Amino acid sequence: MATLEIDKKEFEELMDKEFDEETLLNEASFLGAHWHGIDGKVCEVETYPNRPDLLSVEGLARAYKGFFEVDSGLEYYQINEGDIEIQVESSVEDVRPYIGGAVIRGVDIDRKIINGWVQLQEKLHETMGRKRDKLAIGLHDLSEVKPPFTYKAVEPEKVSFTPLEYDKNMQLGEILDKHEKGMKYSWILEDEDKYPIIEDTDGKILSFPPIINNQLTEVETDTTDIFIDVTGKHKETVLKALNILVTALADRGGKIESVEIDGEKLPRLENEEMELDPEYFRDITGIEISRNEIAEKLKQMKYGIAGTGDKIVVEVPSYRTDVMHQYDLIEDVVIAHGYRNVEPELPEVDQIAEQKDIEDFKDVIRQIMVGTGAMETNTYYLTNKRDLFDKMEKDREGIVEMSNPLTKDYTVVRNWLLPSLLEVLVENKHQSYPQEFFETAEVAELDGSSTGSSNRNKMTYLSSGQDIDFTDAREVLQVLERDLGVELEVESEDLSYCVPERGGKIIFDGEKVGEIAEISQKVRENWDLDKKISGFEIDVEKLYKLK
Repeated sequence: MATLEIDKKEFEELMDKEFDEETLLNEASFLGAHWHGIDGKVCEVETYPNRPDLLSVEGLARAYKGFFEVDSGLEYYQINEGDIEIQVESSVEDVRPYIGGAVIRGVDIDRKIINGWVQLQEKLHETMGRKRDKLAIGLHDLSEVKPPFTYKAVEPEKVSFTPLEYDKNMQLGEILDKHEKGMKYSWILEDEDKYPIIEDTDGKILSFPPIINNQLTEVETDTTDIFIDVTGKHKETVLKALNILVTALADRGGKIESVEIDGEKLPRLENEEMELDPEYFRDITGIEISRNEIAEKLKQMKYGIAGTGDKIVVEVPSYRTDVMHQYDLIEDVVIAHGYRNVEPELPEVDQIAEQKDIEDFKDVIRQIMVGTGAMETNTYYLTNKRDLFDKMEKDREGIVEMSNPLTKDYTVVRNWLLPSLLEVLVENKHQSYPQEFFETAEVAELDGSSTGSSNRNKMTYLSSGQDIDFTDAREVLQVLERDLGVELEVESEDLSYCVPERGGKIIFDGEKVGEIAEISQKVRENWDLDKKISGFEIDVEKLYKLK
């Protein structure tokens, strides 16, 4: 969730409509952006991560124009062909490979508008950008630089410029060591020998992504032409963020102008077409409204309608990153229809909910592990063979695989948890040590059942630090067995991922219920982790049944 502060008067000016506080606090929240409070002129609005297009007052006003029926239907944005080019050198391929760009000309702005755009940048950084790691944004006064621009990676000591909020030149390495933003985000580049920069044809630096822009190109109240750059590690995410920024700035009256990157004209603001089956909508929701009424509700949510035959052909705005299935269209129709207008129905079968005993057992384990000082995690159920086997120095084995994976990172269902917690350590390398994490979750294992696999509950604990060894994991395991009232034995066993003679199997009532290990240096190198690690994994389901 992201919380914005917006000026109520500014919102009303963009809406061309005034609102009383009660309407905003009670009615506006049904759109999915929750209005928590209004203190004088300032409104506090909380948005869901799936709607990054609502992270600005411009985006909110655009959506609410439809919701409150001020101006329904799809917004169309014209792109004028520009002559600015960004040349991308191969040096950035292993650092930060993707860049998007656009120009907005003829904007009329004040300090309040600039502050709103800065807020939009930072909220996109924190949400879509995963704290700038996945994407980073720069807005620049175009009058201060001369295209074409070059995006490349350079040795940090060979480039210097005056970063925002400073009055002296600094080398790139100095910025990471001394500038507030550099120190905060240096972890993103800590493993890189070269750092990415954007420079103009005269060698002036525009930006050092994902860290800081040049003071030279700071957008001020007299700026009329703005150059936008978005850099990142995933092309589609970069392009989606660019669309959100471009449309927000264009809503202020600016004219969009394209930028050419590797022969491609950006931004791409083409609207995607999707189909919505009215019968399917009625079956799913139980709401009996006509095809034309569904189409009108879609327009109210700022979609376009390209056709209304057996199925409604819907034009999805280019700034909507959350619409992937007709379920998403159905949800928006229900929002426009009004949740209060949905008649509740009792289910045909009376049922009394009750938590399974295994879930109670897992809750007890969670309480014990929290008591040891470990932090609970909740990682992804999907992963890949590289993480599960190769990086753990294990032979590949049969596993539940996705028939049509969308990315190479999520191709299988995990069959153990330990690699997931190593990924957590990777994501937290910039935090202080020692670190302790645990997770209690389901995995999938192949078996002889009718579906070919079954879910199993497991629990993994990891501790990492300069002086961590096998004994640390064993001590936590002893706490667990003491508080559960069981006796667990550890028998030596060679595990592919552990330090020799510092790993073994965990035995209860004569059966193996888990493994404990000090993680080997080779495995740590595979994960790019330099601190020592120890931990264990237990089959919670087997332990519960034996207990």
